Amino acid sequence: MFSRRLLALLLASTVAACASLTGCSAPTGGEEEGDDSAAEGDGKSEDAVVTERQLFGNELPEKTISLTFDDGPGARTVELSEFLAAQGIKATFFINGKNVPGHQAAIDSIIGRGHVLANHTQNHLQLTKLSSDKVIKEVTDTDVTVARFQPNGPFLLRAPFGAWNGSTARAVNGTDMKKYVGSIFWDIGGDLTATTAADWACWGKGISVDRCGSLYMNEIHTKKKGIVLMHDIHNKSVDMIKAMVPTLKAEGYKFAAITDVPSVKRALGAVTAGTVGENGCQSSTLGRSVPEHACVQSRSDQQWHRCAAGDWVGASGPTDAACTGPKFPIGAQ
Repeated sequence: MFSRRLLALLLASTVAACASLTGCSAPTGGEEEGDDSAAEGDGKSEDAVVTERQLFGNELPEKTISLTFDDGPGARTVELSEFLAAQGIKATFFINGKNVPGHQAAIDSIIGRGHVLANHTQNHLQLTKLSSDKVIKEVTDTDVTVARFQPNGPFLLRAPFGAWNGSTARAVNGTDMKKYVGSIFWDIGGDLTATTAADWACWGKGISVDRCGSLYMNEIHTKKKGIVLMHDIHNKSVDMIKAMVPTLKAEGYKFAAITDVPSVKRALGAVTAGTVGENGCQSSTLGRSVPEHACVQSRSDQQWHRCAAGDWVGASGPTDAACTGPKFPIGAQ
């Protein structure tokens, strides 16, 4: 499974299909549950480029990954949940509230098998295009399920399409939904290219489970660690991860719970300590809010970022004239 051989014809067709994708396929309205012919999922958006806005997994130890699944629950979520539990893996399921009716068994299995139930909003809309009231409603409606079955948390949020900015964060942090940590991004599985994969894009392009799994494995081998994104609403994604896990374990890879990802752990600590504010900017590096014009060197990309008008912008470094607030180099954090 997942051999590296490529026939010339397969290479030509796959490279053509694997032009870098940076968004999600448009909903078709005709896709049946489990039908991968019109696949949908999450990909990187323009709102995701500032690392200090979101939580990444690149501080994990080498050969350590955290598995996350979006857009469910789906027809095979119970099967997936049970398989991962049997493998000793605690995954995170970012659910869309609209998909919960009819899938009570999936929710029971996620909780009963020790996985984390997380919030991916009610209707999978791009939050950065919504009013504050609608942002809050999208999170709150799915919180009804999360809080009912996981009342003590953790409360974790992933924005659809990775679309998250200062305005969106302030809307959430100005309500009871400030208990949520996020937005939790991903390190692996966001783009379909000649060397990396995004499961929803693979299925939409007719790429085989074997080939898509090979691309995921290649990205894991290259990055060696991080949060992995897949989607449990797609049958082929379930088949793929069931084939990948034994190979990864044989290669010595470890599987971390999302709550053990350093950036997520810091953010959860900030919620407990009450240091998450609706003003200033929330720093994924520090795990707390910082005031306007503070500058932080991100642990995700080692670049400097400045809090400006409640959002993050680039900074040239600690000597940037615009960095008139506190400065947080990595060595001093």
